[in-house]
Amino acid sequence: MATYDTVIIGAGPFGLIAAHTWLELNPDANVVILEAGPDLGGAWSKSRVYPTMMTQSPQDMIEYSCLDMPRLDKKDTFYDFFPGSVVNTYLESFSVHKKFGDKTIKDRIIFNSLVKSVSKSNKLWTVQTEDSRIYTCPKLIVATGLTSTPNKPSFKTKDFKPPIIHGRDLALQTPLFASGKVKNAVVLGGGKSSFDATTLLNSLNIKVTWIIRLSGQGPALLSTPDAPWPLSNSHEIISTRFITKQSPCIFEPVDNWAKFYHSSTIGVWLCDQIWNGIGKMWAGAANYDRSENMKNLKPDRPVFWSSDGIAVFNSPGLWDTVSNATILRDEVESLEDTEVVLKSGERINCDALVTCTGYHNTYPMFDDMTAVQLGLPLPASKFLEFSEDIKTWEERIKSADPEVLIAFPRLATQPTYPDHAPKSSPSRLYRGIIPIDDPDHSIAFVGAIGTVQSFTVAEVQALWATAYLTGTMELPKQEEMEHDVALTTAWRRRRYLGDGYTFIYDQIPYTSMLLRDMGINDLRKGGGWRELLSPYRASDYKGILQEWKDKQDGRAKTVA
Repeated sequence: MATYDTVIIGAGPFGLIAAHTWLELNPDANVVILEAGPDLGGAWSKSRVYPTMMTQSPQDMIEYSCLDMPRLDKKDTFYDFFPGSVVNTYLESFSVHKKFGDKTIKDRIIFNSLVKSVSKSNKLWTVQTEDSRIYTCPKLIVATGLTSTPNKPSFKTKDFKPPIIHGRDLALQTPLFASGKVKNAVVLGGGKSSFDATTLLNSLNIKVTWIIRLSGQGPALLSTPDAPWPLSNSHEIISTRFITKQSPCIFEPVDNWAKFYHSSTIGVWLCDQIWNGIGKMWAGAANYDRSENMKNLKPDRPVFWSSDGIAVFNSPGLWDTVSNATILRDEVESLEDTEVVLKSGERINCDALVTCTGYHNTYPMFDDMTAVQLGLPLPASKFLEFSEDIKTWEERIKSADPEVLIAFPRLATQPTYPDHAPKSSPSRLYRGIIPIDDPDHSIAFVGAIGTVQSFTVAEVQALWATAYLTGTMELPKQEEMEHDVALTTAWRRRRYLGDGYTFIYDQIPYTSMLLRDMGINDLRKGGGWRELLSPYRASDYKGILQEWKDKQDGRAKTVA
């Protein structure tokens, strides 16, 4: 058994910046990072980055503000989107760029340490790994993120011989795909990872049949890579406060912009025109009507109501590439011998089945009772067992719902689109980071929400979590936090038509909310037209950690 001041679970982008932030503020702390895989980087690790993998964020929006990523030549990027291997190199460099005491962050990582169980007793967390190593600590940061536990669908099978490969393992299986043994592959799923899998397989001259369920959320909605002048790429569009004002968001006070765009008749009409214009621009690049085959990639939801399925056209010729696949909207009935049997009766022969079916946002290292106490999502299989807790929260959410409609009357009208059944209950974490009831300020979860500019969100969450764990940030009373969680859930259901952990257009208001909680200036552009129209980049958050340090030093002097 080893005892540490702080244990961090996960060495992806969220875990690395959490370690950096903690050590900047507690340089003498004894910190260990437990990483399940053989290398660091999470979704950007060497074992998960494959040859055709590209970023969905431009160069200046996928880095930490405390360490610039070396800029690639424009000719080596696609509208500033670039190969995933570059992100891995950057994270490797980040992990060793500074020593705290005599150790870098990488020196503190223990690889191949899959956490099997986490429990708490006498104010200490006990973390046990799959190989029976035990670590104890008073402070625990869980940074496993949203792409750690694959959602592997179960099938009715009969002597099915081809390998079933989850999208998470594309890099590990690339040698198999490149060996010539796989001539025909079936890709299952409609999210961006299915586009990426199809692109990889096409590059290896593998014939792809792509199946997108009718019962899910449908095909991903891909933005164009470019943007109208003076912006450089589509990511910059949704990284301006002007566009975030077009999204009714509960993370910031309802100002005159929100009242105009989401309460007034002319404002709602104008807002709709903006979103419809963006949708037409993005659909025009795809040219879905070029063939009956491509029509099967038409998204089921318009831009305004999309969240989980928003992605980026981030590599040259992507639409032409994916159009080479045979695209079907159907359901898998069974797997037999070498065939995927569809509900329509069609049978597809294949040498591999690639399931791009997403991930679970639950935390299997916690037992069910601890998960409920912490406010973590529960898998659907546990809904009945914990129905009383779910009922209590549903009553709170119902009570909070009128507040959403008072703030944003336009959300009273709810369109209906295809959707999958919930895989888990909503998270009850305050600000998406901490349990409501944690008197010791002992645990925080980073990376539990999905949005754009994840590195910036990671950096701000890391500082907020550190402030919480060290007891240096004032929090509302428990009942106020409960109401806020219920209100956020009610808003998410109204805004994005269901439970989930992704809010794609609301990253700037979310990070602003966290900064305001800490008393740090959230208007990073200096006010004026730049605050409204200039895209937010990682560099805009440079100095937030020092601002927090200065704030604490000021408090200490006042007390003295």
